[in-house]
Amino acid sequence: MSYRPIGGRRQRSAAWQWALIGFIPGLFCGVSVMIGVMLEGTLPAYFLPTAEPEVVTTVVHVVMTATEDASLPTPTPLAQFIVVTATSDPASAGGRGAVAQQRPLQEATSEVVSVQVQATPTHTDILTVIAPPTIAPTSEIPELLKIVRSLTVTIPGGSFVMGTTPGEVTEAVRQCITRDAGACEASYAQDSFPAHQVTVDAFLMETTEVTFEQYVAFLNVRGPDAHVNRCAGFPCIQTQNESRDAPIIFDGTTYTIGAGLSQHPVYGVTWYGAREYCESVGRRLPTEAEWERAARADDGRVYPWGNTWDNALAKTRLPRDAPPGSLQVGSLPLGASIYGVYDMAGNVAEWISDYYSERHYEEQARRGNAMNPTGPIIGQQKVLRGGSWDGLPFFSRTVHRQSARPDEFLRWIGFRCVEDPLNEDVIGSADLNPANLGVDVPPAPPENTAIPNAQPTLPPPPEANRADNSSTSSSAG
Repeated sequence: MSYRPIGGRRQRSAAWQWALIGFIPGLFCGVSVMIGVMLEGTLPAYFLPTAEPEVVTTVVHVVMTATEDASLPTPTPLAQFIVVTATSDPASAGGRGAVAQQRPLQEATSEVVSVQVQATPTHTDILTVIAPPTIAPTSEIPELLKIVRSLTVTIPGGSFVMGTTPGEVTEAVRQCITRDAGACEASYAQDSFPAHQVTVDAFLMETTEVTFEQYVAFLNVRGPDAHVNRCAGFPCIQTQNESRDAPIIFDGTTYTIGAGLSQHPVYGVTWYGAREYCESVGRRLPTEAEWERAARADDGRVYPWGNTWDNALAKTRLPRDAPPGSLQVGSLPLGASIYGVYDMAGNVAEWISDYYSERHYEEQARRGNAMNPTGPIIGQQKVLRGGSWDGLPFFSRTVHRQSARPDEFLRWIGFRCVEDPLNEDVIGSADLNPANLGVDVPPAPPENTAIPNAQPTLPPPPEANRADNSSTSSSAG
């Protein structure tokens, strides 16, 4: 007996029906997996609702390579660095809100560092990292700069306690209020806590702050328009062409300074301008630990000469009937530190190589005894030390920290240089005759702009508009 399909026709296969039944659940599962992956952040969610991202921490790898800037008379190694920034633009960097930018930096050797920064997506934060210094070898220092650079003294290396204590700050605030009629607060010293031990190697420090005469010589060696952007690509200082209050004259060819200010500490110089001068004379800016070591010695003194304040030993805002402005460098020899370094209290505040961080001492104390610390790796401001003629004694304590942006031109800020002891040619002189450097120039009036973490705590005295000239050099402060 034979069997045939009903109706005499061959029946069709049902495989396609089973395939359709299997495809629909498979598609549903696949879409579910993709949505889960996108929510996890592995794939870009192009069709998901956008939300305001939270503040994120980004690791930035800074890659420095040696290149040359052909625009400078002498080719200068420059650093290139890559910066990752956060942005709210979804079109940037494939919609991820991260942008890699390459920017030129100052002199550097090849170096790679990693730092962490916080960035909000509502704006772009560009991180700048200043490259290590490039100090000129002795053989390359122009003879004029060898002649005018300051004498140095040896600061012995060793361990010492850096920072202050609550008891010292309490007493300093009490004296500021009761003795000096100031308005000091303990919070002004919060960034100097806690006291912690550090160790530094021996180094050489200039006995005096860099003078206008020395800085004008540096500018003239650099050539016309050197002050504009020839300090690692940044302005060095202002002349009367940029600010009528600036004391330096530039006639398009030569820089000059009046004899009345020639031996006063240079002021209004940027941090970049200070660093460039030091490197040009074969030296560098001191670290914060080196500066405090030179000022405090082994016995932790509150002032360079000891623990008791004396108006006659430092040029500050006291006494109030004294002329405002700086004194000639080294005018108060009895106020020198134990190592013979002058004007480490008052006169002008001094630029330091370290970046400023309010919490740096806390971090350093947690790490234990630090060897030759150099401060935070990044920051927006640079450390200042020593107080100035425009501040009260509270700000001239050897432990007090201040800060300012490295591109600011402030009348109460100057600097001095230090040198590593490997260089045998450490003899210089600040006695260059300035007769050929120009004529007397009216100095700038005091700058009274309030600055965060700066020093004035009282209104300027009535005589604050008096010209700062050579007559102030005879004042005892």
